[in-house]
Amino acid sequence: MAAKAKSEPIQCIRCARISKEGDRFCANCGAPLQNRCFDEPGPLKKGCRFVNEPTAAYCAKCGEPTLFHIHGLIQPAYPPGANKPAMFGMNWPGFGHRKES
Repeated sequence: MAAKAKSEPIQCIRCARISKEGDRFCANCGAPLQNRCFDEPGPLKKGCRFVNEPTAAYCAKCGEPTLFHIHGLIQPAYPPGANKPAMFGMNWPGFGHRKES
C-alpha cells in the first residue's frame, strides 16, 4: 500500500495566515490555499484542476483562469481589454493587414 503524501502548511496569499495541514481554504479569510485551474469537470468535459504556481493568473496546462485570478487575489499581466504588445495583435508584416499595391 502506498503511503499518503503529507500536505505541508501553506501561507495564505491574502492574509498571510499559516494553514493547518490538509486545509484547502484559509480559516481566517476564506481564500483558496492552492492556485488550481478553474476549469471544473462537467457532464461534457473532463476539466483540468491542475495546481499552478501561486503567481499564475492562467493555468499553465490549459490556459483557463486560476482560482487566485477568479477570487481577485492576483491580477493578470494583461487584463481583459488592455492594450497588449504588438506581437499579440498579429500586426507583423504578412499577418492580418495587407498593403494595397
